[in-house]
Amino acid sequence: MNPSDSEAIERRIELFIPILGGVMALAASLKWGIRGAAGVALGAALCWLNFRWLRRGATGVINLGMSQAGAQVVHVPRSVHAKFFGRLLLLLVAAYVILSRLRLPAMPVVCGLAAVVPAILVELAYELATGHHRWNEQ
Repeated sequence: MNPSDSEAIERRIELFIPILGGVMALAASLKWGIRGAAGVALGAALCWLNFRWLRRGATGVINLGMSQAGAQVVHVPRSVHAKFFGRLLLLLVAAYVILSRLRLPAMPVVCGLAAVVPAILVELAYELATGHHRWNEQ
């Protein structure tokens, strides 16, 4: 698999998260009502944002590592650490506000936060159905 293939996979997963979040919100409205649907939708939005930030952060760290290949001392800027932990802090604060201030039910929010799991499964099915992945490549 070359880098452009992995980038395409990541882009599709990033696309599938909000689509599946919407489907999950519709299903949640049947079980938990409009507040449950709102919880799933907000959770899926946080899931998408987390995936996007994590993807960009990982790409930055990989590029940083590649640019310092062969160096005896590798320098990781503090901003990289700040962005990683800042991402987690912002997501925790957003989840806290959703649960405590908006008083949305916790289970639908958690289901929305986990929207990346079905997005990855859909991507796997897409790869298998289209034959993009060749198992015999080394």
